[in-house]
Amino acid sequence: MLKDYSSMSKVELETELRRLQDDLEDLEETFQFHMRNTSDHISGRVVAKGEQELEKLEIEINKIKKLLSME
Repeated sequence: MLKDYSSMSKVELETELRRLQDDLEDLEETFQFHMRNTSDHISGRVVAKGEQELEKLEIEINKIKKLLSME
Protein backbone atom coordinates (compact mmCIF):
# COMPACT_ATOMS: atom_id res chain seq x y z
CA MET A 1 0.00 0.00 0.00
CA LEU A 2 2.00 3.02 1.27
CA LYS A 3 1.17 5.55 -1.40
CA ASP A 4 2.54 9.00 -2.06
CA TYR A 5 -0.40 11.34 -1.54
CA SER A 6 1.46 14.62 -2.01
CA SER A 7 0.20 15.19 -5.56
CA MET A 8 -3.47 14.59 -4.70
CA SER A 9 -6.00 17.39 -4.38
CA LYS A 10 -7.93 17.96 -1.19
CA VAL A 11 -11.03 16.30 -2.70
CA GLU A 12 -8.99 13.29 -3.79
CA LEU A 13 -7.43 13.02 -0.33
CA GLU A 14 -10.83 13.19 1.36
CA THR A 15 -12.19 10.52 -0.98
CA GLU A 16 -9.19 8.27 -0.36
CA LEU A 17 -9.50 8.84 3.39
CA ARG A 18 -13.14 7.74 3.37
CA ARG A 19 -12.27 4.66 1.31
CA LEU A 20 -9.45 3.67 3.66
CA GLN A 21 -11.62 4.26 6.74
CA ASP A 22 -14.33 2.04 5.23
CA ASP A 23 -11.73 -0.63 4.43
CA LEU A 24 -10.40 -0.44 7.99
CA GLU A 25 -13.88 -0.76 9.47
CA ASP A 26 -14.71 -3.75 7.25
CA LEU A 27 -11.43 -5.47 8.07
CA GLU A 28 -11.87 -4.87 11.80
CA GLU A 29 -15.40 -6.28 11.71
CA THR A 30 -14.31 -9.32 9.71
CA PHE A 31 -11.32 -9.93 11.98
CA GLN A 32 -13.43 -9.62 15.14
CA PHE A 33 -16.12 -11.89 13.73
CA HIS A 34 -13.62 -14.64 12.96
CA MET A 35 -11.93 -14.27 16.34
CA ARG A 36 -15.20 -14.47 18.28
CA ASN A 37 -17.39 -16.78 16.22
CA THR A 38 -15.24 -19.64 15.12
CA SER A 39 -14.42 -22.77 16.99
CA ASP A 40 -11.61 -23.55 14.56
CA HIS A 41 -8.04 -22.87 15.55
CA ILE A 42 -6.71 -19.62 14.12
CA SER A 43 -2.95 -19.70 13.76
CA GLY A 44 -0.75 -16.99 15.15
CA ARG A 45 0.46 -16.28 11.62
CA VAL A 46 -3.09 -15.49 10.47
CA VAL A 47 -3.66 -13.25 13.50
CA ALA A 48 -0.36 -11.45 12.89
CA LYS A 49 -1.20 -10.96 9.21
CA GLY A 50 -4.59 -9.46 10.13
CA GLU A 51 -2.99 -7.14 12.65
CA GLN A 52 -0.41 -6.04 10.06
CA GLU A 53 -3.15 -5.20 7.57
CA LEU A 54 -4.99 -3.15 10.19
CA GLU A 55 -1.77 -1.34 11.07
CA LYS A 56 -1.01 -0.53 7.41
CA LEU A 57 -4.46 0.96 6.94
CA GLU A 58 -4.11 3.03 10.11
CA ILE A 59 -0.74 4.37 8.91
CA GLU A 60 -2.23 5.39 5.56
CA ILE A 61 -5.22 7.04 7.26
CA ASN A 62 -2.95 8.99 9.60
CA LYS A 63 -0.74 10.08 6.69
CA ILE A 64 -3.75 11.50 4.83
CA LYS A 65 -5.15 13.17 7.95
CA LYS A 66 -1.79 14.86 8.47
CA LEU A 67 -1.76 16.13 4.87
CA LEU A 68 -5.32 17.42 5.20
CA SER A 69 -4.52 19.23 8.44
CA MET A 70 -1.66 21.11 6.72
CA GLU A 71 -3.96 22.58 4.06
